This record gives sequence, C-alpha cells and structure tokens, in this order.
Amino acid sequence: MRVRRLFVACGTLLLLSAAVAQEAPPAGEQAVGEAFAALVITSHGRQVFDITTGLTTLPDGGRIYDALTDVEVEAALIEYVEGQYIDASGVVVTGQFGSFQSESMHVDLVDSVLSASGDLWLAREGLTVTAGSLQYFAEEDMMVFNGGVKGSEPDFYADRLLLDVETGDVLLDGRYTFAGAVFTLRSPEAGGRLHLEPQMSGEEYVYAAATELSPELLRRFSAYLY
Repeated sequence: MRVRRLFVACGTLLLLSAAVAQEAPPAGEQAVGEAFAALVITSHGRQVFDITTGLTTLPDGGRIYDALTDVEVEAALIEYVEGQYIDASGVVVTGQFGSFQSESMHVDLVDSVLSASGDLWLAREGLTVTAGSLQYFAEEDMMVFNGGVKGSEPDFYADRLLLDVETGDVLLDGRYTFAGAVFTLRSPEAGGRLHLEPQMSGEEYVYAAATELSPELLRRFSAYLY
C-alpha cells in the first residue's frame, strides 16, 4: 500500500512538472489595448510556456511587430505574458521615431508604454541621441530620454530630452549645453529649456535652437515636464 501511494504521488509530481515546462503554442497575435492592438510575436527557435504564470519565454530570441504603430523589434531573448507585458534583451527597435538599440526593453501592454535602458542610442534623420533610458508613449507618439543625455548632429548635453515623434521637435529640459555652428548655448545653473526645431537644409534635416518656447510647443510637451 505504501509503495502504491508513493508511486501515485511521484506520478502526479511528474505530470505537474511537465505541465509547468511544456512547450508553448505558436506565438501569434496578442489581444491588447489601443496602441498595440495589432501585435505579433514570432520565435526564432524554442518557445517555453509556464502554465502556472502564463509566461512565454523565447530563449532563442525572436521578432516583435505591431502593425498599428509600425514598431519592429529584433531581440536576443523575449519573455511575455499575453495582454500584460513584454520583456526583451539585446534589442534593436525601429519605428516612426527612427531606430534604437539597448540592452533591455519592457513594454507595458496595458498603458502602451515602451521603456528601454542600458547602452542606449537612437538615430533618426538629423539626430543621434545616447542616454541612460527612454520611454516611448505610443498613444501620444512622444519619447522621453533621461540620464546623461548626449546628442551629435547637433552636439548637445541635457538632463532630459523630449521628442515629438510626429513633428521631430526636440525639447532639452533641465541643465543643458548646445553647441551650434557659431555659438554655444548653456542653461542657467538651475536648469532651463531649449527648443530644437527640425529644418531642411538642402536635402538634409538640421536642428535650429530657440530659447523662446511657443505656447503650442509647451502644450504638446506639458504632460512630460516636471
């Protein structure tokens, strides 16, 4: 009797263990809100699904694409819970904002916010930015960069940078230094704000600096200013 009970208990434990580590069903469209409603995740290899947590892991990496925002991600490792979040590492991300790479990325599927950090740089027409972290608010088409923000083409430094993805307008926030072709602009010690406006110069985009901020510009960025 003891041997039989032990056999049944061991068999039950093995079944539970197999269920937890079972292979996931093929990744496909994820039912999420607003900005990421057309999200598709494709595995480059193995998929492991944890039935107890709902977590799917793609240890061989994969591709994430959202047709609504046109955001595409190639990642070395992807973990996600359907309808809640996506975590990825070793990412290259492209979209209307340009292209960026970072060590890690988190997508909040409920609030439609993409965050990235670690060895981060972004490039778009006329602008290259490195920073400690960024947040992309997909529904508002706004990006916020924090942590030792530096730029080239043009050259600048700022505590924070706000980017209107649709218009290309940039706002340097906090302490900043902007090196123009003729002169250098610096914020007061306590910090300030500088508008960088994209303009066409021949066939290239360039950014012109302006300390005068229009009410319309401040209105667009107001939700992201301290």
